[in-house]
Amino acid sequence: MNKKIRNLLAATVIFSGLVTFGCANDVKSFQTDLSKQIETVDKQYKQLDYLSTDDQTTLKKELENSKEVEKSGSKSDLEGEISHLKKILAPFESKDRKIAGEITTAGELRYNAAIDATNKEKLTDLIAKSRDFSDYESFEKACQTALIQTKTQLVEAVSNQANVAIGSAYIPQTDKVDLTAIIEKIKKADNITLAYSYLSNLQTTTSQAVSRTKENESKIKAAEAKAEADKKAAQAAAEKVKADADRVAQEQAQAAQAAQAAQAAQAAQAAQAAQAAQVAADTSGSINNTNHTKWAVENGYNWHNRKGHSRIIPSGGSLPPGYHWQV
Repeated sequence: MNKKIRNLLAATVIFSGLVTFGCANDVKSFQTDLSKQIETVDKQYKQLDYLSTDDQTTLKKELENSKEVEKSGSKSDLEGEISHLKKILAPFESKDRKIAGEITTAGELRYNAAIDATNKEKLTDLIAKSRDFSDYESFEKACQTALIQTKTQLVEAVSNQANVAIGSAYIPQTDKVDLTAIIEKIKKADNITLAYSYLSNLQTTTSQAVSRTKENESKIKAAEAKAEADKKAAQAAAEKVKADADRVAQEQAQAAQAAQAAQAAQAAQAAQAAQAAQVAADTSGSINNTNHTKWAVENGYNWHNRKGHSRIIPSGGSLPPGYHWQV
């Protein structure tokens, strides 16, 4: 009987030792897991780009607290801390993503030619401070304010550009319809976020419309220039035809004038010849070229015996053959 009791007591002692040894191993295992989790969280949080200094301080305190718990021999404490650490980064990662998205948007917006210097300066300042800001709430609010202001200005600027394009006399009708439709959507948008969502489409459509408008303008102006050149060429041809006709008419008139002049010259020459002949005749004495009558006496007779052998020749009359003038 005593032997059985001793054996029973011995078995109990051995079992208790095994249980204690197993518990000790479980605690050690949880401590190792917690240590690894602390290391993981520390590494992951350091990879976050946009954590406020307040959040960084909070995380560091959490990790310091976890290291204290790691020293604890309580399995439940260790297990609870491991579970806590696995969830601790989620809200900080969410903040990081939100700020990262806003800073990326700010980086894209500040190079847009449509924003003014004031908004560009605000965005540039936010980007510069994004890696070192103290409070998440205030910084995120500043980002939101700057982005809303910039987006509002962009929507207005791009809408104005689109309206200018619509007002062009050379814009293709399909582009005019497309731009008008997008602008109407922007006008009816309930908030700037919705209005801004149409901006990329509006910018792209406006750019393409402006390009096609310029091409259309070039074609129309080229056609107008050609029409004007053709008109001038036709006018020049008509003027040349007229000039040629005028020249021919002038040449014909000059030829007629020349013929008339030649005829006149010929007539004058004939008249001159006749006059010369008359003068020659006058000079020879056969014509009474005086303005009074003259006596013509038959050859062989004189003034004294002229009776029956003389004639009175009026002015312009001819000397009869066989007679001579008697002065």
